Amino acid sequence: MDAITFRFLMSLAASQNLEMYLMDVVTAYLYGSLENEIYMKIPEGLKMPEDLKSKAKEICSVRLQRSLYGLKQSGRMWYNRLSEYLLSKDYVNNAICPCVFIKKSSSGFVIIAVYVDDLNMIGTQKEIDDARTHMKEEFEMKDLGKTKFCLGLQIEHFQDGIFVHQSNYTKRVLKRFYMDKATPLSTPMVNRSLDVEKDPFRPCEDNEEVLGPEVPYMSAIGGLMYLANCTRPDIALLLICLQDIVRPLRADIGME
Repeated sequence: MDAITFRFLMSLAASQNLEMYLMDVVTAYLYGSLENEIYMKIPEGLKMPEDLKSKAKEICSVRLQRSLYGLKQSGRMWYNRLSEYLLSKDYVNNAICPCVFIKKSSSGFVIIAVYVDDLNMIGTQKEIDDARTHMKEEFEMKDLGKTKFCLGLQIEHFQDGIFVHQSNYTKRVLKRFYMDKATPLSTPMVNRSLDVEKDPFRPCEDNEEVLGPEVPYMSAIGGLMYLANCTRPDIALLLICLQDIVRPLRADIGME
């Protein structure tokens, strides 16, 4: 599930007055069954007990039956396991977004949106309660109640709708680029000197070095793009300005 799908489901919940609940699968990857032959290898530096040293070769030859965290197949195996179970419970897998499962009944419907081991349930209260019950019967689950945080989005529920923001994510981005101590201004204009030689924003001269790749402009653009795409489209102009700065830098360091 991506942020676009999740925003659509949130808008559906708000417009139709539906409920949103979040559940977390405990050790989700351990539920997946492996389809390939993978054998366990003792990690380097692991101290073997004295009574097992003689059986080290036997231990190394043990074939894994379940996926483990760190295996490249684990995510896919977990998805297959969850998908098989939900389809057996009469859910329909969305053809466009495979991580969305829908189940309809005479009294309502429920949508389960999967993001790794997090399950967002959107729908009518009775159908959500039924979904929570049969998920707990099959997997060890954490019932986190109404969805308050997912994909970096913070969600606040009100009687007349929901409010979505990214204040925590914004603070992390500001702190990462040392802007958390900056003083905001209503008119953030730069004070420039009338003396061209003292103006730090004068045009670049022929013998002047440009900023190198150590300046994290591209990382800043990546961090801000997620913010602009999800909740703050008003900063899109800032991204355009940053890209205009980065483009000549990329050319100077041979990235274009």
